[in-house]
Amino acid sequence: MAEQNYHYCGYAEVVPASSAGSKRMVNESNEVQSSSRTMYKDNYSGCSNHYSTQHKAEEFVDKHSGRLGFKEEVKFTSTQKVVDKVQDYTTEYKTQVQFKKTVYPNKTTPKSNNNRINYY
Repeated sequence: MAEQNYHYCGYAEVVPASSAGSKRMVNESNEVQSSSRTMYKDNYSGCSNHYSTQHKAEEFVDKHSGRLGFKEEVKFTSTQKVVDKVQDYTTEYKTQVQFKKTVYPNKTTPKSNNNRINYY
């Protein structure tokens, strides 16, 4: 009989318990945060590359309307370091891009239309 191997990959999400059952209370929110980092270094030339990504997504309840909203933030950072040993100088290039998106509940539409948020 063949031996079965199981591998898991993913993340855990912590959701606060609500005393109101399935409805969220005004001060509750959900948040998911992940980050990754990659680094390459060439010991012979002294050049290196760094790349990092941070992603943060959060659901929140609007205090005024009691409806569900969504915030998302993504940040990319890239650093490249070039070392010229012949002319004895170092050049470093750094690029950082940050995106933020917030979806607020619409007060003019019926509450049933705001139950679903489209993720892009």
